[in-house]
Amino acid sequence: MIHVPDVRATVTWYEKIGFTVKATYADETGDNFSFAIISFGEATEVMFNTDGETSDSRRREVDLYVYTDNIDELYERLKDSVDVVEKPHDTFYGMYELIIRDLNRFWITFGEESVFAILMGGVYESDEERVKRAVDSGRLDRETLNVALAFATSAVASWWRAKAPVGAITTPPGRIRAGPPAETLNPSQRFTVRPFMSITSTAGVSSVDSTVYPPQALAGS
Repeated sequence: MIHVPDVRATVTWYEKIGFTVKATYADETGDNFSFAIISFGEATEVMFNTDGETSDSRRREVDLYVYTDNIDELYERLKDSVDVVEKPHDTFYGMYELIIRDLNRFWITFGEESVFAILMGGVYESDEERVKRAVDSGRLDRETLNVALAFATSAVASWWRAKAPVGAITTPPGRIRAGPPAETLNPSQRFTVRPFMSITSTAGVSSVDSTVYPPQALAGS
């Protein structure tokens, strides 16, 4: 619960930026609210009460944190009508955030999972949909994609060092191995593992090749 000087004015301000009023309770004069509950989406509810003090501080004693989607769209909608503390930015803890200040100078942080966190989580969990969502966002640069590709490559190599049959010859992920094309080998000659997935994008990062060639498949090559 946040105490504010004017509950009605606070509720009106929050409605203008996209919050929904859930409940209000009139004060003894009937001209203002003594208490109000507002929400943003289905996950965030905020309660306001009277007897708060005005402040000219840069930041108040508490902040609001709101989980949402489409931070960039929200920023474009609000940037000309609110006090923006920090434009949309990535954080070291895997969130993509926008910070604004309300009429009572309380900070409101809107946050969603950063595209890097989505990408690396998808790679780690072999979740192709998450990887595709990150790549399709348009917010990944070549360096970030190379980090993900290096991670996937290293993980595939480590997995096969532990799991490949004794004596198997492996094609290091991401490299070209001289030998018969994988598609020409029959099932007894070819092993394919995808604990992760290929990563392709317009940024120029190529896919991971994790085909394993047993020694007999390479005989005479």
